[in-house]
Amino acid sequence: MPWRRRQVTHEEAAPGPRRPLIWPWLLLLLLLVAGLIAVAVWLTTRDDRPRVPDVVGQSTPSAVRELRSEGYIPAVHTRATRGAQAGTVLSQDPDGGARLDHGKRVTLVAAAGVVNSGVPDVVGLPVDQAFVRLQTAGFKGDTTKVTSTRPPNTVLSQSPVAGTQTQKGSVVQLRISKGNGQQATVPRVVGLTEPIATAKLGAAGLKARVTRVASTKPKGLVVTQDPAQATKAARGSVVALAVSDGPTTTTTTTGTSTTPSAPGPKVPRVIGMGQAAAFTRLEQAGFRVDSFPVTSSRPRGLVIRQRPEPGTRAAPRSVVRLAVSLGSGARPLRVVPDVSGMTETDAKRVLVRVGFTVRAVLPAADTSSSGDVVTDQKPSAGARVRAGSQVAIYLGPPQAQ
Repeated sequence: MPWRRRQVTHEEAAPGPRRPLIWPWLLLLLLLVAGLIAVAVWLTTRDDRPRVPDVVGQSTPSAVRELRSEGYIPAVHTRATRGAQAGTVLSQDPDGGARLDHGKRVTLVAAAGVVNSGVPDVVGLPVDQAFVRLQTAGFKGDTTKVTSTRPPNTVLSQSPVAGTQTQKGSVVQLRISKGNGQQATVPRVVGLTEPIATAKLGAAGLKARVTRVASTKPKGLVVTQDPAQATKAARGSVVALAVSDGPTTTTTTTGTSTTPSAPGPKVPRVIGMGQAAAFTRLEQAGFRVDSFPVTSSRPRGLVIRQRPEPGTRAAPRSVVRLAVSLGSGARPLRVVPDVSGMTETDAKRVLVRVGFTVRAVLPAADTSSSGDVVTDQKPSAGARVRAGSQVAIYLGPPQAQ
């Protein structure tokens, strides 16, 4: 039978719906998010505020003009600086180039240069007054003792000389007299009348300084002397004499009688006085004085207590102790002057006038310090300590020349 080709017909299925492509959209979304982030970062970091001009190194007037022209408020402070021309801007805050709105403050620090001042004239003054004058003008003092016919502790010369313009805080060298080098032996004048004692001291090349004290001794007789007899002292120096004012006279119903006074003079009242004035008043009354710093709101340097109490009778040359107020606020630094070789009275006068409190430390078995001079001091000469601090002076016999 003949072969018949079978015709096979393939039917193709109708195509279904096509699935959309997602990745292009994801890429587009990612790019959009990235763009938004970039825009946000740009908006948040953009600073349209103006920049502060850099004026360091300019003169102060030029810097001020430039800042004002840019709309800023300059505030100028000065600082003493070595090696910088006065008026040159050393620094600024904010720094040059920083962003800052107009109308804000820019602080400048300008060089004030080294502060100079004229050295005061202290030639011819006692050394204690010279130190006070130098301290007041902002200078320090240092001393060198030389032989001279001028009275001891007198300023003979100074370097730099008066009127020299120099930096405040610098040291002025003072040459002070230690006398002519000739030594006199202090004669005994205790028990003599005042005129005879004065004449005897004058014959020995010494001077007398008289203080009246109440005493059981007859009126007009010398009760004590300082320095003591046989002490070596420079010619022209002073011997302090306590001269009796006689016994106290009292009146009773039966008549007038003479009653021996209590030993020694009355201690004068110095509470409320400045320390220097208090020292002078007590020394003139025949007493030695020590002072101690105490914390107090009262003005600095004011005596707020004393022992013995005012009006108490005490032996001549005994010590009256003063409590001196440190005051409130910061205490300035003071330079401790050199008082070595001075008598107790002179050394204390120098230290008190400069602004320190002071006490004397006597040699062993010595109760009067008569004839003694300062052999050491703590703090040492030249140290810088706070005003009101106590300086201890150590007394001993004069060293042989």
